[in-house]
Amino acid sequence: MLKICLLKRTDRQLFDWFALFLSVLFTLFCLPVTAASVQPKIVLILDDIGHRDSDHRALDLPREVTFSILPDAPLTAELSELAHAQGRDIMLHMPMESYDGQDMGPDGLKVGMYDRQMQRLFEQALTKVPYAIGVNNHMGSRLTSLVGPMQSLMTMIKQRDLFFIDSRTSVNTVAEDAAQHAGVPTARRHVFLDHVRTDEAMEKEYQRLLLLAKKQGVAVAIAHPHPSTLRFLRKKLPELETTGVRLASVSDLFTSRPGTMMAKQNTVTAPLVAPN
Repeated sequence: MLKICLLKRTDRQLFDWFALFLSVLFTLFCLPVTAASVQPKIVLILDDIGHRDSDHRALDLPREVTFSILPDAPLTAELSELAHAQGRDIMLHMPMESYDGQDMGPDGLKVGMYDRQMQRLFEQALTKVPYAIGVNNHMGSRLTSLVGPMQSLMTMIKQRDLFFIDSRTSVNTVAEDAAQHAGVPTARRHVFLDHVRTDEAMEKEYQRLLLLAKKQGVAVAIAHPHPSTLRFLRKKLPELETTGVRLASVSDLFTSRPGTMMAKQNTVTAPLVAPN
């Protein structure tokens, strides 16, 4: 009886040693591959493209930087063509009503519009930014807080096979939820890079962006084509790879995770200090 027990104990020890051996092999050979496949990444969207001649300087930024172009700006058509020629992702920066009543231009979506009015303006805006593969809101703090208009808009976006990025200009936004409910690929903005346009303030937000990317795998930033912002980005983006984070096009995020770019439970709500 004692002999049988000893044999069983020896067999168990062999099994434990074999399991430990396999665990070491997994650590040595599998984990580096996994780490490489989940390198943290940031998505950088430049809003308000199309107003000023200085916006042309944004074309010097890496191709991965996404342009979100206003539908009714003086340089909309020209910059759409130039960005498309670079192979750059383009989005429609759709004007929406804000709480403070800022002028949205002729294409703006307002509270109280019938669905057919919204659809006409939305399709009109898309014809002016013909290469758009996605949409985000320009201003919109009031409109994005209302379920009905957001559901109607997301239905239109779904029909066009586009994605939606919630710029999160209001703490009350329901835009991301409406997109998810409609089956629209969606994500939210985490950082406004240049809400304060000093090098010190932008550096602080940039570092926060990198920390968020490392924490949750991906982080989305919105900036604007101000000369000071473009100077800052021309300096910082070439150094990005040294931080262990890579710059990704917004379309990269959708193709890597079909149906939604970021599950809500994996996102971090950004402070809502932003244009309306």
